[in-house]
Amino acid sequence: MRAIPRRLLTGLAALALVLTGLLTVAPAASADVTYVPESWNGKVVYLSQACHDRGDTVCHTNTGCDGFSENANSRLVAMTATTHTDAKQLNLLERGYKVVRGTGLTTSNIANSNRVGADVHVPIHSNAINRSCEIKLSADRFGTHVMYVSAAGRKCARIMTSIVGSASPGTNDARQYRTDLGELNQTNAVACYLEQEYHVWDEGVSWMRDRSTWSWRIAGSIDVFLGYP
Repeated sequence: MRAIPRRLLTGLAALALVLTGLLTVAPAASADVTYVPESWNGKVVYLSQACHDRGDTVCHTNTGCDGFSENANSRLVAMTATTHTDAKQLNLLERGYKVVRGTGLTTSNIANSNRVGADVHVPIHSNAINRSCEIKLSADRFGTHVMYVSAAGRKCARIMTSIVGSASPGTNDARQYRTDLGELNQTNAVACYLEQEYHVWDEGVSWMRDRSTWSWRIAGSIDVFLGYP
């Protein structure tokens, strides 16, 4: 009988451990997606998709009204802000920005943003408070929040709160100084952390899902902040 190669034995042993639940295999790392404009203005925008890894290697999501997924929505908003064409408004590519869409764990997105030399780093999230979707509350409980830590981030947050917040249904739009978030503290780029709206009220969910009508505002905010390069 021909001997089984050692490498094959090792592979079979590992497979047996997986099947018996004794070995956990981490998922393959997601590759970021890069978009290059026809005419580059020299600036790089990093759009960091929501990923709630909770200390493990899986991107968990937060769920809102009507089955809303924060992670799935974040991905779609990033794609729409980058590529959606509109007769009246320009997306990020049309404005001349090279865009990198971060698709991995938070730590990976931070590292990749620094690696590509991003000028602006924008995590895209949605917000929540402890309430039931069936309870009707006033719009002044909700709105667009943008978080920052640096002086330049404060300016970016002010602009994004104004431009994105003017379209969101909640009226409690605000910028917030935070020092406890890696995507604010650990990125070389100016970071403004977008909480588009709250996903725990129906009006907020409906608006966020209608992304083709408002996601250009992310591109517009970045353009204003960087001075239309």
